Amino acid sequence: MGPVIAIIGKPNVGKSSLFNRLIKEEKAIVADFSGSTRDRLYGNFSVSGFSYTLVDTGGILDNDSEMNSLVLDQVNEAILEADGFIFLLDASQPMNKLDININTRLRKSNKNYLIVANKSELKSARDNLDEFYKLNKNELIKISAKNGKGIKELKDNINEVFPSRIEKVSSTENEVKICILGKPNAGKSTFFNQILKSNRSIVSRNPGTTRDPVLEITKFKSGEVSLIDTAGLRKKSKISQDIEIFSVTNAIKSMRSSSGVIYLLDGKESLTDQDLHLISLTISSGKPLIIGINKSDLLSKYDKSILTRALNLKLRFAPGIEIKYLSAKDNKGTSSILNALVKLVKRSKNKMDTSNVNKIFQEAFMKNVPPMKGRFRPKLKYVSLVNQSPLIIKIQGNNLDSLTIQYLKYLENYFRKVKNLKGIPIKIITKNNKNPYSEKKNILTKKQLAKRKRVRRH
Repeated sequence: MGPVIAIIGKPNVGKSSLFNRLIKEEKAIVADFSGSTRDRLYGNFSVSGFSYTLVDTGGILDNDSEMNSLVLDQVNEAILEADGFIFLLDASQPMNKLDININTRLRKSNKNYLIVANKSELKSARDNLDEFYKLNKNELIKISAKNGKGIKELKDNINEVFPSRIEKVSSTENEVKICILGKPNAGKSTFFNQILKSNRSIVSRNPGTTRDPVLEITKFKSGEVSLIDTAGLRKKSKISQDIEIFSVTNAIKSMRSSSGVIYLLDGKESLTDQDLHLISLTISSGKPLIIGINKSDLLSKYDKSILTRALNLKLRFAPGIEIKYLSAKDNKGTSSILNALVKLVKRSKNKMDTSNVNKIFQEAFMKNVPPMKGRFRPKLKYVSLVNQSPLIIKIQGNNLDSLTIQYLKYLENYFRKVKNLKGIPIKIITKNNKNPYSEKKNILTKKQLAKRKRVRRH
């Protein structure tokens, strides 16, 4: 959907507070996997109409504990997949060696990043800010994630340093580019070869055989499809060679430049946090997605039902994703899953009538009226399409800040069901209509003041 920006820093510097502050405006649905702060957290936000994917990471410690090792795995993976970073510092604490080491790590990534000093409103921050300017950067952005100070300046810098543009899927509107993602040995290359009816990609039991994305254009059904076989995406802690790190980066870039994704899972292995992170990144990028369970010839009907139930439970943050079973080795279900995704991609490109979109959302509001907050109830005025692919819808009205995440999810699911958009990510943003009299002080006349005094006496 836009550049991926990871928030990096030590524990307790305010990473989660900044994360929540940036995504709060649009009440983005956040995908949290294991319920632990060491895991990555994904959300979306916009600045001046440009979209970004934000990643919250665990705090980096300067020790060799098992927990810190797990945190570092997640942080390193965020550094690998992100387009840039927000290096968040605690301005109330003096700079130390760990801050310098983190800055060196980010600089060596050769990616853009901003250095941001949080808690800068505190008195204890005054003596520390000069030290932070020495981190090989020309500018230090001072903020308070707690009270919102400096957030506008930060957003302006985000737009300048990480220019966001809605990605074009391909050079021609009708071209369909499908990316195959998954961990090593999930059967991506076998699937790729079966569709092409040739041994275009090397198939091996050894993980990491595919390094560079392999793209082929093939005739499929009534049209052409560009198919991309990518490197297996495994945990950063298990990536030891620079060339493999480069391969994984290319795989993520291939996903973000595609028009749809088939995510392959090994049916004999359980769904891992690594899979969930990649699925979430795909959804955050706005790509139509189908999950394929490969090696299903080794599964009984009972195994499939248990696996489907477990997948739906773990993917409850993104309901509506279609799950299909296949055997790439036996070429069973391969054409079916590709055909389903091609149809999904084409459906995502269908032009929508704005009046019809308004009608559907008005129906949803009437069938399930949002709860009141105080004396007022949220009121929908107008719905507009910000972007078609990925699908971004803006709701304008009064008191929309009080809409809960659950209610926004209800609107999304209602719209998806009516428009048959199962498997297509939808992003809903809200905008409150400004009251022109909100800042105008009500000045009472002498007669009104006299009446108020009489009422108070009685």
